[in-house]
Amino acid sequence: MKKSLLTITLTLTLVLSLAFSPAYAATTFSDISGHWAQAHIEHLLGLNLISGFPDGTFKPNQTITRAQAASILANELSLTAQAAAFPDVPVTHWANGAIGAVVANGTMSGYPNGTFKPDQAMTRAEIASVLAIAYNFSQSTATSPFSDVTASHWAFGSIMALVDNYITEGYPDGTFKPDAAMTRAEFSVFVAKAIHPPFVVPTMLQAKALTIAQLLKDEDMTQLATHVHPVQGVRFSPYYYIDNTHKVVSAAALPNLLTDNTVYFWGIQDGSGFNIDETPQDYFDRYVNARDFTTPDQTVYNTVVSRGNLINNIPTFYTSGIFVELYLDGVNPLYGGMDWRSLYLIFEFYAGDYYLVGIANGEWTT
Repeated sequence: MKKSLLTITLTLTLVLSLAFSPAYAATTFSDISGHWAQAHIEHLLGLNLISGFPDGTFKPNQTITRAQAASILANELSLTAQAAAFPDVPVTHWANGAIGAVVANGTMSGYPNGTFKPDQAMTRAEIASVLAIAYNFSQSTATSPFSDVTASHWAFGSIMALVDNYITEGYPDGTFKPDAAMTRAEFSVFVAKAIHPPFVVPTMLQAKALTIAQLLKDEDMTQLATHVHPVQGVRFSPYYYIDNTHKVVSAAALPNLLTDNTVYFWGIQDGSGFNIDETPQDYFDRYVNARDFTTPDQTVYNTVVSRGNLINNIPTFYTSGIFVELYLDGVNPLYGGMDWRSLYLIFEFYAGDYYLVGIANGEWTT
C-alpha cells in the first residue's frame, strides 16, 4: 500500500542542498518562466537550495552529472567529506570530497573499471536508484505501470519505490525512459517532491480517486469505507451544486448501504424540482455508477471546469477540501457530446491522511 501523507511528512524532513557547479547566487532565472517545472525550481530556489549559472540562467533542460548528484546528496545527507579513490577524480576536482563521501556512505558507487565518471550524465534509472537509497523509499508495487520497465530491469525496485512515493508518474505515453539522461528540471521536480510533501498531493489524490472509482464500480462498500472520513462520513450529491440536505453516510454504515432497501431523500432533481427519493442501490445506479469512471477521458485536479449551466460550488462548500474530477466525454452522437458525465471526489485532510468527504455527480443540466 502506498504511504500516507503523514508518513511522507514525517520521514521527509531532510533539508536538501543543490550544489550545481558552477554556481551563481541568483534571485531569479531568466529561462524558466512558463517552464513545466517552474514551481518546483522556484521552491528550491526560495529555500536557497539551488543556484544557476553566471549568466542568470538555470538551464533546466541540461543534464545533471554524477558529480553534481554526488555533491547534492553529500550536502543533503550531511556526510563528512572524504577523499575519493578514483583515478578520474583528482584531489583538485570540485566534487572530490562529496564523491568520496557518498561512495563511503553506500549511496553511490563507481564502475567496475575503477572509475567514477564524474562528468557523465546520470540516467533516470540511476537517479531513481540513488534517490531510493538516499530517502529510504520502499517499494510496494509489484507490477510496473511503464511499458519500458519490466521486473527484470536492474532498477525496477527503485523506480517502483519512486512511483509508490508519488515522486514520478513517468511520461504520458506510459514509459519511464530509464536510460534517458535526466535533466536539471526533472531532477529539481524529483527533489522538490521528496522534500516538500504538498508537491505530491496532486499525484496522490488523483491516484486515490482512481482507486475509489474502481471500488465504486465494483460496489465494494467495505473497502470504500476505509477511504471515507471517519468523523464526517461521506456526502452523496446528485449534482455538483452541493447542499446541506444531501445525504451523508458514515464510514461505519457504508458496508451495508447497498443492501438497505429503505427509500431515502438524496436531493432535488434538477429541472423538475421533484425530490430524489430512492433506495441506495437505485441512487448509485443513476448518480454514481451510470458510467465507468475508472478510465476517464480527463482527470482534473481541484479546478472548476465550466461544463454545464449549473453552478459548481464544491470549492465554497468544502472550504477545506480538495476535489478530483473524473470526466467522461459524451458517447451518443445524437446528443452532440452533451451526454458527458463526471464523478467528483472530494477529500479533506484528517489525522495524517486525506479522506473522502463527498461524492458528487456531474452531468448536463438545464
